[in-house]
Amino acid sequence: MCLTYDMTFLALLLDSLDEPELQSGSRPCLAHPCGSKTWRQSKWTAYCADMNVALAYHNCLDDWQDDHNVVKYAYALTLKGSYRRIQKQWPRQCEAIEAALHELSGLEKANSADLDGTAACFGRLMAALLTPDAHNFFNNTLSVVGDRLGRFIYVMDAVLDEEADKKEGHYNPVTRFEQEHGSLDRKRALELLLGECAMAFESLPLEQDLDLLRNILYAGVWVKWNARLEAQQ
Repeated sequence: MCLTYDMTFLALLLDSLDEPELQSGSRPCLAHPCGSKTWRQSKWTAYCADMNVALAYHNCLDDWQDDHNVVKYAYALTLKGSYRRIQKQWPRQCEAIEAALHELSGLEKANSADLDGTAACFGRLMAALLTPDAHNFFNNTLSVVGDRLGRFIYVMDAVLDEEADKKEGHYNPVTRFEQEHGSLDRKRALELLLGECAMAFESLPLEQDLDLLRNILYAGVWVKWNARLEAQQ
């Protein structure tokens, strides 16, 4: 119910890199109950489901702290038990999530104009999630993919949320950066981050679902950006 494209991409990436045993079939889905849905699972889809819950839990807590959103607080309570289990199974990842979000919260509360510093927090978070196996030969490369993708996601979200943040009086790292340093070429900044991510991604020995992974990385991540441009025209 809290599925994100980020973790779906990660599941496809880890399955392609590791090629674990896969199971597949079709069955009804609670989120989409009309008809049966095709599914595929592996040890990495289970891992990504756990990371998805961990991120959703902290996102709900963040919304509660920022806006006192009672619905999100109630949702966090429903996820709390699952998160405690995930903490025991994946302590390094959960510690990385908590540390990154704590540092990011401090920078946001300080009204920081350091866009690179705030984006780096989410980059470190994603780098930890992309390296579930501490002994994987490709961890250095996966860390770069995760770090640059995390930074890209953070900056992209800030750009897309800018108008809403202005209306609601919320902190926005892109707005704050421009107040302090002048205009930012947003498209160029995002392209640079994604370019570094893509260089590391292309060095990985991937075959399974490679076209789909490339489609997500080179086109899918720009869908909301392009929709925003079309809406402004």
